[in-house]
Amino acid sequence: MPSYYDIDTILAEEELLVVKPSFDFSLLAHLDPDSSHLQSRSRKRPRGVDDGDAAADGLEKDYGDNNDTDNNSNGGGLPEGTKIKMPLWAVERWALLGFIRFPSLPRHYGRKMKERLEADPISVDLRSKNEHYFQTGMLLVNLLLRASHVALRHSSASRRSRQSAAQNAHTIAMEQSAQQARSLQRCLLSTMMGRRLCRNFDWALSSLDSNGMEDDVSSHVNKLTELERNMFVRGVEASGAVGRWREFGCSRMGISGVVLKMQQRQQQHSVQMTAGAGKEENKQKKKRVVSPVGGKAMRAF
Repeated sequence: MPSYYDIDTILAEEELLVVKPSFDFSLLAHLDPDSSHLQSRSRKRPRGVDDGDAAADGLEKDYGDNNDTDNNSNGGGLPEGTKIKMPLWAVERWALLGFIRFPSLPRHYGRKMKERLEADPISVDLRSKNEHYFQTGMLLVNLLLRASHVALRHSSASRRSRQSAAQNAHTIAMEQSAQQARSLQRCLLSTMMGRRLCRNFDWALSSLDSNGMEDDVSSHVNKLTELERNMFVRGVEASGAVGRWREFGCSRMGISGVVLKMQQRQQQHSVQMTAGAGKEENKQKKKRVVSPVGGKAMRAF
C-alpha cells in the first residue's frame, strides 16, 4: 500500500470517476451539477400568467410553496442511477460498502485507449491524459478488484436469503467491473514494462554522446508520465556516471553506504560486548573477600 503522505499518490487519486448511486442519497444533490438547473426550472412560473395580475401572484406563490415542499420531502437528495463525477479518493469507502457503481472507466482507460497502447505504446502521449497515468490506473484497478470481491462475498453469504433484483444487478455490475479491471491491469503492465520502457532506457543511455554534448530529448520527455520521467532521470545519471568512470579510469572508489552502516553496527556491537565483559569482571572482583583467618574465600552477598 502507498504511504498516506506520498505526494505522487495524493496527486494520482485526483482522477475523476463517473459513478452511479445504488439508491437515493439524501442531502447530496449538490454533487450533481445539473441539480440546481433542474430546481430552477421546476420553480418557474406556469405559462400564461401575467405579472400585473394579483391572482397570478397568488398562483405563483402557491406554486413555489408546493415545489419547496417537494424539495424538502426529498431532502435535496440524489436520485438512484444519477451519473456524477467524483475523485478517486472520495469514492473508495462508498465503493467498498456497495453504495455506488462504476458504469464505465475514464476514457483514457477505456477499450479504445487499450487498443492504442497494445498497437503502438511508444507514440501515445500519456502525459496529456494524466501525469500519473500508471499510478492512477493501478489504484483504480485495486479499488475495482476490492469492491468486486466485497460484493461477491456479500452475495455468496446471502444466497440462502432471497436477494432483490437491485442486489443481483449490483453483483453483476461489479463482476463486469472486475473483468475490466483485470484487462486494464494487464494492459498497464505490458505498456509500462514493454517497448515503452526499452525506448525510455535507450533515450536515457544515449542522451550524452561521445563528445559529452546533450541531445534534444524534449520531444520524448514531454510524452512521459512522472514515473517514466523519474526513471529517465535516473538512467541519465547512471549513464553520466559510467562515462566519467570510463574517462578517469579506475580511481579510488568510495565506500558504499550499506558497508558503512554494517561497520558501524559491528563497532557498536563490539563496544557493547566489551562493556558487558568489563561489568562481569567488576562483579567477580566485588564478590571476592578476605576471611578472618587471613585466607581468601569466595562468598556471594
